[in-house]
Amino acid sequence: MSKHKKKFDLTNLVHHDLIKDGDTLCFVSDPKMTCTVTRQPNGEFKVVANKETMTVHAFAQKCLGQEPPDHASKWLRTQAGKTLYELWQADIGGMSEAA
Repeated sequence: MSKHKKKFDLTNLVHHDLIKDGDTLCFVSDPKMTCTVTRQPNGEFKVVANKETMTVHAFAQKCLGQEPPDHASKWLRTQAGKTLYELWQADIGGMSEAA
């Protein structure tokens, strides 16, 4: 069985308190490239960089200048040094029974 049962969802990471609204995330290859986790009017969470709201995938693509060669969540990390991918996989492992 694959660990990727659940699709990556930034909102889910916030709801499980793995990241918080307002947290700063940075691009793994250049920590100067940052974005902020922000709640949208519809309740979902996206990131904002240079006043532009986008998905994690779109931010990773913008930082790389191309389509991410691996999952976009591997290209962003928290201020504590964990990638979104690591948090997502930990959430899948610990919350596999949750809806």
